[in-house]
Amino acid sequence: MKGRLSPSTKLDFVLDFIDGIVGFGLFSGAALAAIVGQVVLGGVLVVLALGVFLRLKRRRVRK
Repeated sequence: MKGRLSPSTKLDFVLDFIDGIVGFGLFSGAALAAIVGQVVLGGVLVVLALGVFLRLKRRRVRK
């Protein structure tokens, strides 16, 4: 059992790794916010475009 890592040790390793990446400047909170913002904006635009497309399609079928 000496070679196995406990879940808390694995979590500590991952958090230390992320802290190291942020410390070196390879990743920042601003970059994460930009990525999340673009994904949300893209999702909103897709839903809006789909709604417009379905509405126009429904109008053509009625006429």
